[in-house]
Amino acid sequence: MGMDVCGKNPDTEEGEYFRNNVWHWHPLWEYCRHVAPALTEKVIYGHSNDGDGLDAEDSKKLATCLEQRIENGEAAAYVTKRDETLAALPDEPCWLCGGTGMKAGSPKCSRCNGTGRARPWETEYSLDVENIENFARFLAHCGGFEIW
Repeated sequence: MGMDVCGKNPDTEEGEYFRNNVWHWHPLWEYCRHVAPALTEKVIYGHSNDGDGLDAEDSKKLATCLEQRIENGEAAAYVTKRDETLAALPDEPCWLCGGTGMKAGSPKCSRCNGTGRARPWETEYSLDVENIENFARFLAHCGGFEIW
């Protein structure tokens, strides 16, 4: 599943369309919420495909906010801290096999490779500065957006 973010009134091709799969979108939107809560609180359904979004003025403001944090290194520091926090999480009992390491019809569970323990789900979601940059470029040229 992915999030298709469509520009409402793009002024360049770059502002027409932005797509992320859910594994990248959710942490990206959480980062936006972290750095620009006054803007992103206007988007009630930022984590779903309900057509919610921002108008042109607020999209440009969010783009500027992201660009500033990329330029001053705050975005990279956030990504590093997030990665360190996720890496420090302990493994959990595997939800697929119930922690047994075995799955019906297989010699071992495919999720935990038979250990009965697996990385927490939140470690599957990734964020990087390049994705933040790409979204900022989209925002700067989209003329407002809707998330589908």
